[in-house]
Amino acid sequence: MDDGFTTRLGAGQALTLAATRAPRRLQVTHGLLWVTLTGGSDDHWISAGEGLTLAAGREAVVEGWPTAAFQLLQPAPSRWSAPVRRPTLAAA
Repeated sequence: MDDGFTTRLGAGQALTLAATRAPRRLQVTHGLLWVTLTGGSDDHWISAGEGLTLAAGREAVVEGWPTAAFQLLQPAPSRWSAPVRRPTLAAA
């Protein structure tokens, strides 16, 4: 079933994930994924149920080994972020 959020890679397929301005979370939902990040020399092997955060500005090449499925997610906001403060208007 295609949920519109999952990318599937068949045997021998590779895909380049373009760099973005915001970090993203790469979450593997099926199989084993081989990930090579630009600007680095190490590769990552990610199994179903595992994930990897892609930093802003980083491109990645992913390949199923032999097949895989994954989702690209925006990271959840920090739960310790500062509250929004609204300016108060002085009484005239």
